[in-house]
Amino acid sequence: MIRLSSLISDGMVLQRNVKNRIWGYGVPGRTIELFFKSFTAKYEIGKDRYFEFELPEEPAGGPWGMLLCDGEDSVVIRDILFGDVFLLGGQSNMELPIERVMERYGDEILQTSEDEIRMFEVPKEYVFGGKRQELEKGFWTKARGEELQLFSAAGYFAAKELHDREGIPVGLLQTAVGGTPVKAWCSEETIVRLGYDTEEIAECRQKGYPEKTIKAEEERDLLWRREALTMDAGGEETEKGSFRVPGFFEGTELEHVYGGVRFAKTITLAQEDEPEKGEALLYLGAIVDADMVWVNGKQIGETPYRYPPRIYRIPEGILHAGENVIEVKVLIFGEGGGFVPGKAYELCYGKNKEKKAVLAGEWDYEIIHRMEELPQMTFFQFKACGLYQGMLYPIRKWKIKGCFFYQGESNTGRPETYEEEFRAMIEEWRELWEMPEMPVIFVQLAGFSDGKLHTEGTNWAVLREAQRKTAEMPHTMMVQAYDLGEYNDLHPTDKKTVGIRAALAAEKMIYGREVFCQNPELTEMVRSGNHVQLTFGPSCIVLHTEKRTPDLKEVPGICLKEEGASVRGFEIVHRDGSRTAAEGRLTGARTVEIAMPEDADGISYAWNDCPWEANLYSAEELPAVPFTVAVHSEGTGSIRF
Repeated sequence: MIRLSSLISDGMVLQRNVKNRIWGYGVPGRTIELFFKSFTAKYEIGKDRYFEFELPEEPAGGPWGMLLCDGEDSVVIRDILFGDVFLLGGQSNMELPIERVMERYGDEILQTSEDEIRMFEVPKEYVFGGKRQELEKGFWTKARGEELQLFSAAGYFAAKELHDREGIPVGLLQTAVGGTPVKAWCSEETIVRLGYDTEEIAECRQKGYPEKTIKAEEERDLLWRREALTMDAGGEETEKGSFRVPGFFEGTELEHVYGGVRFAKTITLAQEDEPEKGEALLYLGAIVDADMVWVNGKQIGETPYRYPPRIYRIPEGILHAGENVIEVKVLIFGEGGGFVPGKAYELCYGKNKEKKAVLAGEWDYEIIHRMEELPQMTFFQFKACGLYQGMLYPIRKWKIKGCFFYQGESNTGRPETYEEEFRAMIEEWRELWEMPEMPVIFVQLAGFSDGKLHTEGTNWAVLREAQRKTAEMPHTMMVQAYDLGEYNDLHPTDKKTVGIRAALAAEKMIYGREVFCQNPELTEMVRSGNHVQLTFGPSCIVLHTEKRTPDLKEVPGICLKEEGASVRGFEIVHRDGSRTAAEGRLTGARTVEIAMPEDADGISYAWNDCPWEANLYSAEELPAVPFTVAVHSEGTGSIRF
């Protein structure tokens, strides 16, 4: 019997212009033969059952077929392409599938049929105490129809741009897993050498520990959810009130309520609008933490955790003229519950969903059942080295062109060690693939502030700086993305711009094309009296007017170049460590001037978890690199603290 890695299967994309390996396991003593185009080879299978062939270099093209046979058994692999293969790494913003951004790109996606863009999603399996040798699950999919819905959105848009520019097939190895810190993607040896998370290794290697923990916590979670939605029989009188949606519970009577709460709103729909005809859409923004939704007594959907957008389809016939009741049962696991602000809360109905009913405003509520906080579950995929050993190691033999990486959100709680950890990870991946110069293009953290439009948090800014420093490694490039974030969504939907920026970086670094993809960066700072002049390079700078509004509906596109125009996103750093917003003034093609108070000790730009106001760009619509710098009393300041 011939057994192959699931990677070696119909529809696979092999790296062009290199010698690719085809390997597997067979019956000892048999001779296995490989036939591919005019190439043939034989291999005598030994006691270890392993065999391996090396294909000659092939240019981009296909589809081709391949035959493996040992005299008794045979395997045929069909529809093989040669092109450029990219590893997709990181966490949820790389993993986020096309189906999650259909509201934004639906018309474009529905018309897409790209046979030469293909993805293999590596099964999300961790391993502790060893390394998985081979993949047994997974298959190649094409960027068309229902298959495209499961593609990494950022990965697809990067692949589409490269495919269109280079005219070659593109293969993607999708390894990203939501919520994972960088330690999950490092080997046990690297974790021990770094010394930060070694205790997790011993804990996770205990026989049966992960399985027992998962079973116990899943049972606890199920019981908690069930009890939270069970009304006390004969208990105290139900606590009722009203709550204005959207909004967080902080500062309201629901602030310290954990458990189940029922929210209800009655809306009246006109007869002439024919609400009973056609499917309707219910937009409920995002809800912290989980919810189940009913319309006129019929359940239409549920979401078990906080992050996905709540867009529920209402089948035809459920709505009707007159009063309609929308009921939302919310599960609140701990602090921070509520209806996330800045998102759509509305009902779209009618034959073409052209009618709208606003749902923001007062909702009635009643507390179903008060509970103690639900403890966080132990996610073993987040633990040190588990995914490196379970997902990366078994695909190490697959030849790749480079890596696109989008991660860091889960490291913002400890940003001070990120540069060291991230550099170690990159070096280790290069060693694993035997590619000392493996190109690594990674995405800087997008802006996010947990639903609070104005925040003083800077942990994300500190981590972005660690990413910037990591980009000083040879054969790496960082893609700026802080301007593409959404203060109220950990998973911003503008994955097309992310993908295009990543592809442009690849065009420059990997393909050697003459494309401009360098962000404006502070190159000089001179203080004179009560003003400081900042110089940016390598290109001229422009401003985007109304680049971002508080509802985040505007996007980059309109430029101003007039001297004296206002530059937003700066802060003065005072001697006592406090920060105050400061407005800059465009004074030239590369310069900005800012007034400096006497107690100014430094100045920063876009140095915030979600710097949505920052509006300094290059003419190519690339945002200026964030910075924080010390300012001397007179003369040239030091670049960065």
